[in-house]
Amino acid sequence: MSFNSNTLIEKLVRKNLSFLRITTFCFFSIIGFFILLLAATIYLDYAKNFGEDSSIWKSNYIVLNKKVSSLQTLTGEKPTFNQDEIDDLKTQKFVQKVGVFKSSQFPVKLQVGGIAGIRGFSTDLFFESVPEDFIEVKESDWKWQEGQNFIPIIIPKSYLNLYNFGFATSQGLPQVSEGLFTKIPFQLILGKGENQNIYQARIVDFTTKINTILVPENFLQWANEKYAHQSNTEPSRIIVETKSQGDENSASYFESHNFDINKDELKNGELTYYLKLAFTLVLFIGLIIVFAAIWLMIINFQLMIEKNKHKTKDLFLIGYNINQLAKPYLKFSIIFMLISYLISIPMVYFILNMINAKVGKFMSTEQSHIWEVIGFGLIVVIVLFIINKIILTQSIKKIALKS
Repeated sequence: MSFNSNTLIEKLVRKNLSFLRITTFCFFSIIGFFILLLAATIYLDYAKNFGEDSSIWKSNYIVLNKKVSSLQTLTGEKPTFNQDEIDDLKTQKFVQKVGVFKSSQFPVKLQVGGIAGIRGFSTDLFFESVPEDFIEVKESDWKWQEGQNFIPIIIPKSYLNLYNFGFATSQGLPQVSEGLFTKIPFQLILGKGENQNIYQARIVDFTTKINTILVPENFLQWANEKYAHQSNTEPSRIIVETKSQGDENSASYFESHNFDINKDELKNGELTYYLKLAFTLVLFIGLIIVFAAIWLMIINFQLMIEKNKHKTKDLFLIGYNINQLAKPYLKFSIIFMLISYLISIPMVYFILNMINAKVGKFMSTEQSHIWEVIGFGLIVVIVLFIINKIILTQSIKKIALKS
């Protein structure tokens, strides 16, 4: 039997459409599609800014040491890390890699001659070292071989700031740039008594990640054996590179193991975790709203089918097949879904332009993924339509074949 837009079935469906229900469906569908498309586009556009190689969310360095108790102070026990603790730390899912600090076990005195208006001075200090892959410095500058009289040094940038904006200001001394500071020669006196030698040294770089005075690891290993007659001791500090994605369990792990850390060092990991959680929740909420709106429409059509079940049964008996009986319902459902989806697209485009105008000043995007997301949205519409078709067709079939 032929079927066109003026058939009795379509007129019957149109007559029973509820304006309030259809408006409600379209409203929530638009909101759901808007949230879904916007969240997906923002994530894809700015994904590279949140990746492991991003300059914004670089992997975080955390320095661990154990909390010193009053009992350890009285007994002289050193709060060090044993190998089991280090191995357990390496197995944690938030850990990228682990390195141990080596500390100088011998006296170190630094001497500086007067240069560029800076008075000469000498001071006692200490050295530490970490594995080379935790240090970002030119490989040629960070080399030491046995017999070499020159020792490269890296200091925290905060030390330079303390000199320039604290010590120099109070003592009437000139402030020094990083470039000039790296050209100042130092003398290092290592050891004591007869086992004492003088070395030349210079600051080759500054670090903002590790708050200590660093020398090459192989030099410190050699110097401890020569001047302190010690080759290996349990480390009192550990450096951990955490994964850039962060982990909400890292803070509780450190606390439960009595590890002392600077809480600010965890902020990047926590921020990326909450950012990831926020994106996930927004996408989930968008999907929930879309599915809820579609389900509302399905229920609405099922109520219409149930209301007209006797007429549907009669039409089936006079020759209309299941597909013909379902076609008007499916036609209106796809029209309403497409209208809602198409209305959401310019809304997303408008909001994206506003976000790019603000965020684009400090985050770059190579190209917008809006068209890929729109294509994904169409797939969602098609999937929802198929689900709708299966449910409505089964409802009509059940009524038509009911004896």
